[in-house]
Formats: sequence, structure tokens, C-alpha cells
Amino acid sequence: MDSPSSAADPNKLPLWPWLLAALALGAGGAFLFWRSRAREGYAGGAYDDDFVAPDPVPTPARRPATVAPRSAPIPPPAAPATLPLPTPSIPGTVTTRLRPRLEMEINPLRFIVNDQQIAIELELQVHNAGNAPAQAVLLEAKLLNAANDQDQQLTTLFANPVGKGERIVVIPPQKRVGLTTQVAVGREHVQQFEIAGRRVSVPVLALTALYQWSGGQGQTSVSYLLGRISSDSDKLAPFRLDLGPRLFRQVGARLLPTALRT
Repeated sequence: MDSPSSAADPNKLPLWPWLLAALALGAGGAFLFWRSRAREGYAGGAYDDDFVAPDPVPTPARRPATVAPRSAPIPPPAAPATLPLPTPSIPGTVTTRLRPRLEMEINPLRFIVNDQQIAIELELQVHNAGNAPAQAVLLEAKLLNAANDQDQQLTTLFANPVGKGERIVVIPPQKRVGLTTQVAVGREHVQQFEIAGRRVSVPVLALTALYQWSGGQGQTSVSYLLGRISSDSDKLAPFRLDLGPRLFRQVGARLLPTALRT
């Protein structure tokens, strides 16, 4: 006799086919749900199973920055060419542009005649036209007679200065020193000329300035023709010696070409 558990119930259907069908149905629904989610981004357009995403637009390669070529550095200016100093003509001397240069000017004040001498009183201006101080300045002055050989006398006198006496300590560059002085000579050394029965004299004044500076020694010598200023002529008139002691106030001086500058 069969047991109730092993006997088939003709009215009861087996369950496993239904379970398989439910699983298949559930799997299909899940697949359809996933496909619809994947196409939500393209709503509004026809669905296409063959859709292929476009290739990404290639990003253009960045061109390297163009660097302007650097200009070549400007070379520094060339140093000026150094010219050699001239060789000094005297061994042991040094050539330099820094030196004093003395110039002299006079303003005659009056001419004095007496029985012992003749004399010229004048203002003397000594100007240092150089660019260095003139030191130990010595001034010399002498009255000569105008004559045919006066140029030779002046040249000899300038070439042989006495070089003795009181000196001015210093005259700065571009400065002047002024003084009033008198230069006299004995009557025995005065040469007289006779013109229209009158005894006259034509004196010449010689001036010399000796000076020193750190680079050497210098000399300036000049000469002037002296005479009376005439109201009716541009020429200088001679001084009369036959009128006894006399003082002439209208005195002029004319620079002569004979000079020396070292």
C-alpha cells in the first residue's frame, strides 16, 4: 500500500516550471529597465541600438611660446686712445699744461725831471693768466734811451735779468696784483737830443717779471716807449730837459714789439 507522500496528486501541478518562468520574467524586466536608464540622456530622439559615441575632438597641441631673440649686448665704449706724451727736449724735465703765465700792463701817472735824474711814476698791473699759482714773483724795471740799437739793448737786457730783490710770495691763477712804483735813472745816463734848439729825451721803459711754479721757472718781459700826450697829434712827444725841474702829468706809453715770454 503506497504512502500518501509518494502518491501523485492528479489535481496538483508541479511548482518548478512556474519558478523558472518567474525568474526568466524577472531577468527580462531588469534588462529592459537597465536599457531604458542608459538611454535617458538622449530623450526626445529616436532610439538607435547602433549608436556609437563620437570620437573625442582632439585637443590642439599647444604651440611653444615664441621667444624673441635676445639682442646682442651693447659692448661698452672703447676707451679713448692714450697718446704718448712728447719727449721733453731737456732731460729730467716734465711737460705739463698746469702752469702760470704772467702778463703786465702799465698806467703812466707822471714824468719827473730834475737836476739829478729823470723818473717815471706809474701803476703796474701783474696778471696771472695761467692755471697754476705764480710763486716767488720778482719784478725788475729799467729806463733806457730810445736809439737805433734799442731792440738789441732790450734783447740783451731781457736775456740777463738781475734776479735779485724782494719777491711777491704768490699770485693765484686768474688774479691780479697792482702796485704804484717809480723807476728812475741818473741824468748822466740820459741821452739828450736837440730838436729845433730844444734839448729833449725819449725814454724807453723795460719791465721783467721772473716767477716760479712746481714745474719750473718762467719770465715775462715787455717794453714801452714813453712820451708826452699831445693835444694836437696822436703821436707821443719827447720830454724837454732844458726847462729845469719839471713835472709832466700828461704821459702816454706805447707797447713796443720787443718782448720775451718763457
